[in-house]
Amino acid sequence: MTQVHVVAKRDFLESLASARPLIALSELIWNGLDAGSDHVEITVIPNDMQGLQEIRVRDHGYGIDHSKVEMLFGSLGESWKKEKERENGRALHGKSGKGRFKVFTLGDRIEWNTTYKRDGKTYYYKITGNFNTIDNFEIADPVETKNDSLGTEVVIYNIKRDFRSLYKNDAPIELAKVFSPYLTEYPNVRIKYNDVDIDSKSVQTNKEDYVLDSIKLENGRTIKTIVSIIEWNIPTDRAYHLCDASGISLHELEVPDKIRAPGFNFTVYIKSDYFREMAKSNQLEMGEMHPDVRIIFNAAKNKIKEHFRQRIVETQGKIVDRWKEEQIYPYEEKSNLTPLEKAERQVFDILAVNVQGLLPSFEDADVKSKKFTFRLLAQAIQENPASVQEIITEVLGLKKEAQDDLAELLKKTPLASIISSAKIVANRLDFLAGLEILLFDKKTKKQLLERDQLHKILENEAWLFHEEFTLAGREERLEEVLQKHLEKLGKREEDPSPVIIGNGKTGRVDLMLHKVIQPRTGEYDYLIVELKRPSKKINADVLQQIQNYAFAVANDERFHGVPAKWTFIVISNELDDYALNMVTQRDRPKWKVYDSDKLNITVWAKPWAEVINEARARLQFYKNQLSYEADRDSAKAYLKKTHAKFIPVEIESNE
Repeated sequence: MTQVHVVAKRDFLESLASARPLIALSELIWNGLDAGSDHVEITVIPNDMQGLQEIRVRDHGYGIDHSKVEMLFGSLGESWKKEKERENGRALHGKSGKGRFKVFTLGDRIEWNTTYKRDGKTYYYKITGNFNTIDNFEIADPVETKNDSLGTEVVIYNIKRDFRSLYKNDAPIELAKVFSPYLTEYPNVRIKYNDVDIDSKSVQTNKEDYVLDSIKLENGRTIKTIVSIIEWNIPTDRAYHLCDASGISLHELEVPDKIRAPGFNFTVYIKSDYFREMAKSNQLEMGEMHPDVRIIFNAAKNKIKEHFRQRIVETQGKIVDRWKEEQIYPYEEKSNLTPLEKAERQVFDILAVNVQGLLPSFEDADVKSKKFTFRLLAQAIQENPASVQEIITEVLGLKKEAQDDLAELLKKTPLASIISSAKIVANRLDFLAGLEILLFDKKTKKQLLERDQLHKILENEAWLFHEEFTLAGREERLEEVLQKHLEKLGKREEDPSPVIIGNGKTGRVDLMLHKVIQPRTGEYDYLIVELKRPSKKINADVLQQIQNYAFAVANDERFHGVPAKWTFIVISNELDDYALNMVTQRDRPKWKVYDSDKLNITVWAKPWAEVINEARARLQFYKNQLSYEADRDSAKAYLKKTHAKFIPVEIESNE
């Protein structure tokens, strides 16, 4: 018996003995394949304590020639494979001699029982390594044997801990992910794990290869890379393998999952001989920290994203057809869809397909439950797209990771934004049609008792006057000032009797509609709208009063030194001749009564018809794109849904 000493520092060797269990096991399999074996068997033997007794890896290759053992086990970077590219017509995996040290991840004592042939005779001997003396191997003397079965069996004893990943049912699948490209390249090779064939094809649903011809590295060199994507029909962690051109995995990238493909289980193999060069110079283990790996991975990532965008579209079509057959699809068949309806269905299809993939209990649910889930999701998309996230979180009960996948999908799906925007536009068009009914319809016009009802409605529809005030709020300081200078508007016309505002309720008569926004820190834009009774025409007195009021409010001591822009608007159904002449002068825009640069005030007087027409004109482009036409029914439906407390009984009763 002799001893072989490894020419390397002990702490470096111990660092090599650190790998995930299946990766360490893979190194032994690669060694067997590189030794010319067409068949490698792995046997994991349990003990009585539900742990592991030992692990055996048997190959049927050439064995380890005793005359070469000192060279093979005594040095790093001098593997026999370094001088060869292929063995038995197959590409070789390891070329640095480091792989055998990873096996010490699994156990403290390792034996290599090997049988080889030399000069027509067959010999057997044993190599023993211990983690405590990792820099020394004991080499037994060879003995002649009549056993013609060549090859090496590696036996791992003193298993370090309970490696559950090694005796789980999916261990063969995890190994299949590592060896899939190699087994595809060399179909005559067989690997067995506890008598189960490593067969990646049985659990593959799809495989695609993409050629990236011209990836430019940091030094300007251009390389060719092939990206292979294998999709699995079983749950599995996603992995990204850096392989040589033959598909031999040289390194697995440990990066956060950057590919959003909910419902897909896949492994990516990025293949290039440049990775073999990097492995020889010990650069590949840097992973994404190496600039060239980062460049290649980013190029591959773009192709992977493109692949799954297309796969999602393909998958959606098949799944949606099945839902229609099962009669759980929440939409009726229509030949002509508006752009809004089409967008809603597309967003539903995307979300529903992903919900099905991410919600394990969905497929097992009964038809009634599935139908309810889909109806709930479709209704949320149609009526309140912002609530979709809440539904998938709180109602469907998806796990946090699945929630994040769908949230990212929603964020990156422009269709969701289209629906949200389209819903806003449709609601506004309905509101304008409804406002015309309130103001100009003979029946509802009589029931619109003073400004109170209209004021309450317009509080939530301030976009009508200017888009910037859509989300504006009220301000206590402004309210106090408006109240203080109210007498400038002359005698008020409030009906002293309580105003009926719907459902038998009464309310006070508000005087003004006012909003404030801060376009920049410390600056304020104020909008004050005086709503006149529809029967009250805007005349000279009204114009003078609104201007006096504007001056008094803007000059109030509470606004001294406050950068403010003031917009005052007085609105009624009609203007008399004098008022019309005042708001149609050549030197100013139509409907403008006054413009003060000093006080930064503009005063406007407009009929309701003009206010509505201006708002409708702003929406015209979107209206045309959406092919949406607000009618009397949709207008009244919107008013009842959004402003039920404030609309006249005539509308509530549907005439």
